[in-house]
Amino acid sequence: MKKKTIPQEVEAAAVLLQKLVRLKAANELGFAHCVTCGCFKHWKQLQGGHFISRAHLATKLMEENVHPQCVGCNHFGMKFDSMKVLNYRRYMVDMYGEDEVQAMEKLAKKPKKFTRAEVADIAADLKAQIKKQEERLKGY
Repeated sequence: MKKKTIPQEVEAAAVLLQKLVRLKAANELGFAHCVTCGCFKHWKQLQGGHFISRAHLATKLMEENVHPQCVGCNHFGMKFDSMKVLNYRRYMVDMYGEDEVQAMEKLAKKPKKFTRAEVADIAADLKAQIKKQEERLKGY
């Protein structure tokens, strides 16, 4: 079997992170709010939306950069609706503070290159956290 490339490993870790943030945000019945529009859906119906685009490797695997979003807000809103972007930014500032948001935005502009070992460690940690959250929700 052919070994995955490092970018493929990063992408797989990003998928794990997106699952984790949705699980963490879910209440005891498995429901969470979209951080952009506030709709309330089961975690499986939400996506892990990046505040700063996934194209920026420096913030792609940062948990603080990923939060539950409905499909409409994540796929279409962040690209075509400035109010959705503004709502997400407001959420980020409320959650982390303006200074932290600006620091993330600055960090995103810096080049980042992951090592295979670094991504493997991140993925292993994410899998362990996902397992805990899945146990917490017990099938929800």
